[in-house]
Amino acid sequence: MYILGNALRNLIRNKGRNILMAAIIFAIIATTVVALIINNTSDAVIASYSERFASEVSITPDMQKLREEALAAAGSAEGRLQMIRPEISPELMLEFTKSEALRESVAYASLGANSDEIIAIDQAEETETQAETGGRLPDMAIFGSTSAGNFKVQGDYWQDFIDGNRALDDDGISAMPAMDGECLVSGDLAEANAIAVGDILAFSSVFTIPIPGDMDTENFADGVIVEINETEYTLSVRQDGMFTASRSVDYDLKVTGIYIDLTDEYSNSFTQGNSSQNRRNEILTTLGTLLDLRKADETGINLSVTYYLKNPDFLGQFEAEVRAMGLDDIFLVSTDSASYEKIVRPVEGLKSISITFMIVVIILGASILLLLSSISIRERKYEIGVLRAMGMKKSKVALGLWTEILVITAICLILGIGAGVAAAQPITDSLLQVQIEAEQDDASGQAVFQGAGSGAGQGGGRFGGIIRNPESSANVQPLSEMKVTVGLDTILEIVLIAFGLASAAGLFSISKITKYEPIKILMERN
Repeated sequence: MYILGNALRNLIRNKGRNILMAAIIFAIIATTVVALIINNTSDAVIASYSERFASEVSITPDMQKLREEALAAAGSAEGRLQMIRPEISPELMLEFTKSEALRESVAYASLGANSDEIIAIDQAEETETQAETGGRLPDMAIFGSTSAGNFKVQGDYWQDFIDGNRALDDDGISAMPAMDGECLVSGDLAEANAIAVGDILAFSSVFTIPIPGDMDTENFADGVIVEINETEYTLSVRQDGMFTASRSVDYDLKVTGIYIDLTDEYSNSFTQGNSSQNRRNEILTTLGTLLDLRKADETGINLSVTYYLKNPDFLGQFEAEVRAMGLDDIFLVSTDSASYEKIVRPVEGLKSISITFMIVVIILGASILLLLSSISIRERKYEIGVLRAMGMKKSKVALGLWTEILVITAICLILGIGAGVAAAQPITDSLLQVQIEAEQDDASGQAVFQGAGSGAGQGGGRFGGIIRNPESSANVQPLSEMKVTVGLDTILEIVLIAFGLASAAGLFSISKITKYEPIKILMERN
């Protein structure tokens, strides 16, 4: 207790010297607080965007290879240069989900459908049904458009529920589909058709299949039945004169719930009044329900699969595995590094500046502290000699001197953390703006061509074209601001650095004075 009391009295006796030391410690702590806050916040931002962009896989056609193949084909045959987009079958896209490099994968599908039992919202009074056309849909359906038909059946598409734009009706009986063959319908559709939970709704859709190249086409005509892969298909003539083989598929879905829909009925004014584009006509079911309807090589279901790596470093392993599963070399496997770098690079620059600044401040501050402590102890040699002559042990003298600097540090720590937290946000905004401007200057005149796929890549419109991520590298903008936060880890780091420096300075000075004997100290004083 005496040691603590004497230390506090010494702080008051030597105000000038202690104020100077406190100012140095305060400056070190305040700047360290700002640097650590910026550094830790930058780490969080980088980790977040690393998960968001660098871990999401994009499988896209290699445009250069496609062009080379098209040029080679044009050189050996008459006609204009034609580039055909390659396709990935749904079976193969789902096979990729078995890769050991993936953290998770998200798949959903959709198809266009009609019904003779219920009427879609905004459905035209005279709608040509599949039954009336011998199992055919309009020509646009031949190309696999999911908009063909008055209804869109969605398999495992629950994102609107996650976003809060859709929710189950609170009627007490509505429930999410628990198994294949069950579905949800919108409240508007249910009201218009008096649909209740437990009802069975009948739908029909059309699947098409490529006509084998070795198939005899001599007797082909509109409406002729042919057998492909042990399944019967009806031939139809498209507007371009080519034949398409298709079959009608009927399926029944049990209504397990009715959902409230807050989404816009139509995505834009161009689709206004088109029942196939009205979101109130979406029938929500399971992915298995849709895939079970389809046979190999058939088109008509639009499948989307998004792959997420365990870590961006697993990209090479994932590519090797999907190549072995059958992915053609015409496809490129990548992550959205362009978007990632566009956002993260200014943050990385900011982090680098903060770390460099903190290291310089700590080194300079520590050097000044050591110098001030050494001068202070030399001035107090006589005081220490008297205490030692009175019988106080070296350890207690050292503890008293160490207590003094720790008390100063504790006071400066409280003030420094407050000042650093207050200054961190404006300093971050200013430095980030400088980094963004520097990156924009470096990137001026350069075009970014690498897009961000939302997942599996282009599977083709018929076999399941992947829905592209609208937040591609062309649309992503660098961070305009970064909200800094102060966590417990940051506070702990600051406390450790502050008391570590104070202890180092105190022990350094104490080690110099305690090696002298009391008599020698008093003789030097005389």
